[in-house]
This record gives sequence, C-alpha cells and structure tokens, in this order.
Amino acid sequence: MLIERPAQVTMRCCPCCRMPGAVALLHPGEIHNIGVLLGLCARCERSNGRLPRGTVQKRLNAAASLAAGDTSQRYWTARFSDHGAAVLAAHLIGCASTRRDALEAIGWQ
Repeated sequence: MLIERPAQVTMRCCPCCRMPGAVALLHPGEIHNIGVLLGLCARCERSNGRLPRGTVQKRLNAAASLAAGDTSQRYWTARFSDHGAAVLAAHLIGCASTRRDALEAIGWQ
C-alpha cells in the first residue's frame, strides 16, 4: 500500500545571509546590466541598519551577484531585463491590489 505524502515545502533562503527565512524587505538593484530584486530576511534588515554603509553595500553587492546567477530558485531573488523593471516589480509587490499577481509573475508564490 502506497502512502501519499504531501509535497515538501522548502523555505527559500535570504540571498544576503543564505539562511532560510521569510522576506522582510525588498531591495531592487542592478549588477552587470541585469536588474535584480532581492528579498532580504528580517535578520539581515536589522543587521544592515547597524552596520556601516560600506559594509552594507558589500553585502548587497554579493547578494546581487548571487541573484544575477541564481537559476535554482533557492533564494528570494528575481532577475529582470533592467533596473527599472526590478523597481517596478518591488512597487507592484508593495501595492495590496497587485501583490498576488506580481508574486506569481516572478515565481515567489
């Protein structure tokens, strides 16, 4: 007799600290002419608020580089044709009336 198990739901990881967690902050950016949208966890949001700006920029650059090359969908990242598209996606997710459609379009839901 076969027992059907529900599909495992894996938690995506923060591209900044690479730890599993929910998205607390959206950060659109650009690296190598690729627009990226980063979903940072609450822990990274708090630590970035306490760190010097140069250190935060290095962390975000590393996360954006990871996002530009991520095809595994393991991280809270999305790639776009340019920076403007990433900013638009962040604003669409921030608006309550378009949130669901925007999340489905980038594959986060």
